Amino acid sequence: MASFISCSGMIIQAEKTVWIDMNMGPEDTPRLLESQPPDACFITHYHLDHSIWTRHVKDYSNAAIYIPKAEENYLIDLDFVIENTAGVLGQGDLWRDFVVNSLGYRQLEGYHCHDARTELTQFVPQMVLIETPGHSPGHTSFYFPDEKILFSGDMGLDRFGPWYGWSDGSILDFVESILKLLGLDISLVLTSHGGVLKKDIKAQWKGCLEQLVHRERKIVQQFEAGLSKEQIVADGFFYKHKDKIKEPMRSFLNMWDRAMVTHHEELIQQGGLVRFFPELFSPGVP
Repeated sequence: MASFISCSGMIIQAEKTVWIDMNMGPEDTPRLLESQPPDACFITHYHLDHSIWTRHVKDYSNAAIYIPKAEENYLIDLDFVIENTAGVLGQGDLWRDFVVNSLGYRQLEGYHCHDARTELTQFVPQMVLIETPGHSPGHTSFYFPDEKILFSGDMGLDRFGPWYGWSDGSILDFVESILKLLGLDISLVLTSHGGVLKKDIKAQWKGCLEQLVHRERKIVQQFEAGLSKEQIVADGFFYKHKDKIKEPMRSFLNMWDRAMVTHHEELIQQGGLVRFFPELFSPGVP
């Protein structure tokens, strides 16, 4: 996880064998593809720890590859990726070198796009695709209503909480997506970085919302105390102890911290979360 080479994924045995976000790393993923080839592969979103494995799929199987329709350009155009991620944040050259030479990014070919209307009866009839943007523009969660199981991807149900460190992330979209999932009947959540959740699921969704409210309030207090954005970033808004991290990762962590603070700053200038979601500030929300 720390090196962006893996995340937790899911294999479904239904009418066909379907993989979701099965990025086990550059060595284990090809071995698994060879021993248990899928019929179809899906990703929740374009971030490299969730998508880079798709480049191996066609080498070992005839699987159909499905990617979020809203994120197609991120997976087929390196220049677009750089310009719309680290390039916007002043780290384009460093990020390009990292994703190409360390992670092995290459243009994805032979794929299909998915959204909430994608027909899946030939693969997994009972699987429902739910558009849950915020973490990324096209982030998708996968719901199995018969079993009450949700594969949530990167929706913040882990010790880090909601993450929106690229400029294409959105706090408002994140809140709307969490509220959408909060309304589902779920008995089991499979997350990408937080393990398996079985208890107090609704309370944990509410905890994600509370984190967002807490972060906004903290930034307001820091600005009111006279701290600059750079001071807030240096102190560690999301990532603590960045000075102990080696380059280039230290630069990336500072970049993501700055982007997250900027998201909050811009939202505060519009009236903050309370303007758009007053119910989050009702009694009982700390």
